[in-house]
Amino acid sequence: MTPIEGISAPPTPNLLPKKQKFSRKREISLSRCEISRIDIEQISAVIRAALLTVIFQVTPMCVYFTEIYLHCNGAKESFDKVTPGAAAALALTRLITPRIHRRELLEIVTSMMNDWATQRDQRVRWIMKKYATLSRRVTTFTFFLVGVIVGVYIFMAISAVTAQASQLDHQLENVNVSRETDEVLSCVFRGESMSQAFMVVQAMQMFVTGILTFGTTSFFFGLAMHLCGQFDALAIKLSDFRVEQAHHAIAEAVERHCHLIRMTDRMEESFNANVLIYLFVTTTLMCIDGFMLIVSLKVGDVPMIIHNASVLLLMMIQLSFYTFAGDCLEMRSTALSYATYDCDWHELPASTARDIRFMLMRANIPHQLTAGKFVAMNMITFKDILKSTASYLSVLRVMLDE
Repeated sequence: MTPIEGISAPPTPNLLPKKQKFSRKREISLSRCEISRIDIEQISAVIRAALLTVIFQVTPMCVYFTEIYLHCNGAKESFDKVTPGAAAALALTRLITPRIHRRELLEIVTSMMNDWATQRDQRVRWIMKKYATLSRRVTTFTFFLVGVIVGVYIFMAISAVTAQASQLDHQLENVNVSRETDEVLSCVFRGESMSQAFMVVQAMQMFVTGILTFGTTSFFFGLAMHLCGQFDALAIKLSDFRVEQAHHAIAEAVERHCHLIRMTDRMEESFNANVLIYLFVTTTLMCIDGFMLIVSLKVGDVPMIIHNASVLLLMMIQLSFYTFAGDCLEMRSTALSYATYDCDWHELPASTARDIRFMLMRANIPHQLTAGKFVAMNMITFKDILKSTASYLSVLRVMLDE
């Protein structure tokens, strides 16, 4: 072999042709443009949603509170504006708080999707379907209730506009008709056309408020029911483990129990401020609308009786959803201690039985969904709220009779 043959040629880089390099750069630039276009579309969608929220929530809410502050149409009209104004403010808080806790909620929803995708036990899937069916029925009922309430509001608004128009037709010959018209229509809108246009915005605002309010309630209820089903599923796994496979089964059960505890804490962290605001607004509105119902019954105002009774029924039903979900989760989490005690722990080695004991001690501490971390949302709280509201209304009724 000659020296020249022994010298190997330096490796040449794998150079692409110019056309291939250009096409590859073009594909990269197109993909970047596509990603940026998707980001721009998402940002524009958020901006459109924010604008619609401002139009249909913030604007009517400002009008309501302005009319309450000006107080130009009497106490009855001012009280009528309290309920939709408070409902709009409550809907805004329910729109903002899930956005603040979006990471916690994303973790819970991802865990829920994994549970449905990986579960193969037919008994566990039957339990999960049972709780999912209950959640679906509650969601269907709540949105049906939204349609009924919004329909009642729209009907009452149309009836009020028709009654005002007929009353104005009979008063055209009166000299003070313009002054009376200004007093009847609104403190903010002095023209009839503007007042009727605001009626349309008000109807849309009630629809958006109902969707936001009951959508958040249904989402809360669905998450709570799924966690209840997972606690029941863990109880089934604990009751089925064998002694020869106890170490592996107990390790999986402890890991699953820690995961459920973490998901419950995430849910409590995400919703406790929202539930606290809702509880404060609900108790206040129940007292106000209950007082208006007593006054309406005394004077025989049928439309106001229907309005106040429907609002009270709506708030009590929604409050019952929160308290029932919290009560069910509290009972299912503590029921895990009975399933832990019923397993064959007495046949296990001492080291493995110690893990069972720790799990039993932790299961005895109930998982509570609270309002502001100090009011437990369960059926006892629901009963106390109803008793306090009834006591307050009975005092007001005695004052009216005197």
